This record gives sequence, C-alpha cells and structure tokens, in this order.
Amino acid sequence: MDTQSWTLLAVVFYLCVLALLSLYIFASRRSSVFEPVSLFLFFVTLFALPLPVRYCLTTEIEGNVSPYLPEFAPYLAFSLGLTAIALVIFVLTYYSRWAHKLGDRIPLLRDRSVRGTGVGIWTLVGLSALLIYLLTEPLGGVIAFLLLGYNSSAETFGRGYFAVGFPWLVVAMLAMFDRFAVTRCWSDFGWGMALLLINLAFFVMTGNRSMILYLAVALAIFFHLRIRRITLPILLTVALAGFLALNVMGSLRGSNYESLDEFNAKTFASSDAGQDKENLFYTLTIGEFVVPFETLPQMVRTIGVTEMPWFGVSFLRAPVYMIPSFILPDRPLPLSNWYMEKFYGGGFGLNEGRQFFFLSEGYLNFGPLGVLLVAAVWGIGWGALHRWMQRGRERFGTVLIYSLLTAFMFRCIAGDVVSLIVGTTQQSLAAVWLILVVAYVFGGCRNTSTVAHRTQP
Repeated sequence: MDTQSWTLLAVVFYLCVLALLSLYIFASRRSSVFEPVSLFLFFVTLFALPLPVRYCLTTEIEGNVSPYLPEFAPYLAFSLGLTAIALVIFVLTYYSRWAHKLGDRIPLLRDRSVRGTGVGIWTLVGLSALLIYLLTEPLGGVIAFLLLGYNSSAETFGRGYFAVGFPWLVVAMLAMFDRFAVTRCWSDFGWGMALLLINLAFFVMTGNRSMILYLAVALAIFFHLRIRRITLPILLTVALAGFLALNVMGSLRGSNYESLDEFNAKTFASSDAGQDKENLFYTLTIGEFVVPFETLPQMVRTIGVTEMPWFGVSFLRAPVYMIPSFILPDRPLPLSNWYMEKFYGGGFGLNEGRQFFFLSEGYLNFGPLGVLLVAAVWGIGWGALHRWMQRGRERFGTVLIYSLLTAFMFRCIAGDVVSLIVGTTQQSLAAVWLILVVAYVFGGCRNTSTVAHRTQP
C-alpha cells in the first residue's frame, strides 16, 4: 500500500479505538463530558486527526500545513497509531487505583469566610489592573494596546510577568461566581458578569481566540458543577456556535487600528468581503489544528535515526522556565522554538514557533516508550485531580481550581511540559493562591461550604 492508504488505515484504527473508549467511559463508567477524561479524548482528537485526514484527501500545501509534509508523511500512520494506544493508556490509568489514591492524599482546601473571599477577589482584580497598566503604559495605555489587535501578542512576549494580568482577570471572574455559589447574593453574580464582559472585550479586540476558548471551557465546567447543570443538547448547541464564531473571528481579526471606529469599520468590512469565501472550518483544514501533530512524525523520523534521544532532559529543565526571562535571559529555547530552528532553519523570532504536541516530547526523550509514559502520567494526574475535586467540591476554590486546570488542558496538549507546569502555575494557580491567602488573613477560616442542594452531574 502507498503512504496515503496506510494513513487512511491508521485513521480508521484511531476512530475505532476512540469509539470503544467513548463507549467505555460514558456507558460503563458513567463519566461526565466535563470530566478530564472526556475533554482529553476530545482535544487530543482535535489536534491529532486533522493533519492525517487532510493528507488522505490532498497533498496540497496550504495555510499552516507544513511545507515539509512530504518528508514526514510516511510516518503519519505510525504516529497516529501510537497516539491511539496512548489514549488507551491514559484512560486505564485515569481510572486506576494509583489515580484514586493520589487524589485521596492531596490535601483539601480549608474553608474561607465570605468576607475574606471578597477581599481576596478584589485584591486580585486590583493587582491584575496594575499589571495590565504597567504592560500597556509604554504603548499609550490600555486602549492603545487593544487597538494593536492581533499584533498585541508581540508586545507581551518577554513581559509575561505583566501580561499575566489578563488571565488573572479570568480567575477573578470565576472566583466571583464561586462566591455567588456560596452566598447566592446577586450582586456577586453581577460583578462576575461585569468581569466576564471585560474579559471578552479584551480578548475579542486582540483576536485572542485561545483565551476565549479557555474562558469558555472553564466557565462551562464551573457553571455545571457549582451553579446549575448544563444539559447535553444545550452544551452541543453552544459548543458548535462557539466553534464557528471563533473561526469567523480568526478570518476577521486584524491589527494596528487607529481608533475604535476603525476597528468596527474594518471588522464589518472584512465580514462583508469574506462572507462567501471564508471556510467556517478552516482551523481544521489549514489552520492551527493541523500544526501541533506534525511534530510527532518528525520525531519518529529523526529520533534514534539522525538525532539522539534526550533521555528526560526537557522534563528535568522545565522548572527553569518558572524564572522570568529578564532574570535568566540564557534559558534554553522552548521546544517550539527549538523545533523551528531544527526543522525550519533560523531567522525566526522567539515569539514565532509551531506548537509542540505533548506526546512528541515523550518521543523526543524516550522514543515510543516515552509516548506511553507521558500518557500514563497524564492519566494518573488528571484522574487524581478529578478525585480531589469530588472530595472537596462544596468548598470555595476547589471547583475553581479544577475548572481552570481542566480548561487549560487543550493548551497543554498542544504544548510541551512547560505549558503544563509553568502555564497552569502562572496563569491560574498563583492567582487562586493569592485569593486564598488574602481570604485567610482578612476573614479567617470560617465555613463557606455551599449548603444549598447541588444537582450532581
């Protein structure tokens, strides 16, 4: 058989494995679509299938499809088959005793007083506003930063210690809704909605679709577990509409606007001009979902053949990236930048790279065994997180942390271990920790567990 036929066979094998695993987790285990195991299967498939499926249909290089596709295409079938086996390993370890026992050993959060949580949330809002001001002040203020549009991301590179103010506002929003779940005070709900609108305004104007997706997934998980159950028909309808909206945003987003009026004018003009020719599903065919998986067949093609395995180096050095670059400017290149230099040549900026699929890092270090080890560690870790959430679900901050970490999963799948360790710590855990510490200082440890009945998902 030719390469395309082998790839098609691998796609069929992957879909069969996915169907059996879905039947197991939903019919046998009765797991929710909001659990990490469900979202893992969904997001891995979202990043793993588009490129092989496209290759089965056409070999044309277009959009974000790698110009080196002919070189690594013979390894797509093996890579996809290995990914399917990794799904099985993840599911088995997710439901294993190891995950359950680890989840039981993680300490639960202490209860916080209502007054203390309010002070903590507004402290985080104030600090986030200060960091955003310090980030945007050299550019002329927040409005000037937002008018940069899609190019605003270049201004945040190397200044992540200020740019973290934006995701911290997402944390503050969810924390306000968490407070509403305890108090049932509609003023808390109103402030939560206000923070939601502010976040959406920031991310829509800057064209930051990944943050919008992160916000939406985190809010959906939190709302389902803490406020009111979301039915599957509603979830599917909103998810499809949201996916199409994000694709439309990607085709309309621009940069370097002169004013808010110009932003509106250009956006509507682009909408009218591109209404008939823009593909609503372009992210699956030539967009960002065809990018990360290419790194796995590239690793299969080179590691152990022309390149030596790293034997765990990338995992061991990951904590180094917790140190800001202005303190440690000689940090090793992240894997996405290393990949660009190695396989695409030099001349790219540090803010230019191709996402490095999380299983590719396992192969880079230990070959096929590394892929299975990464899947096993992930399964135990996410299974333990879910077990921990079940134990302390009614305590302020527990579902908040669970929602933020689970929503960040798609970024971790499309990235290396640094995305998992550094991204979750800086963007969410540090902010939640600040809220809890301030709440303890100003309110002590009185009971804020939700006493109202909750509908189990």
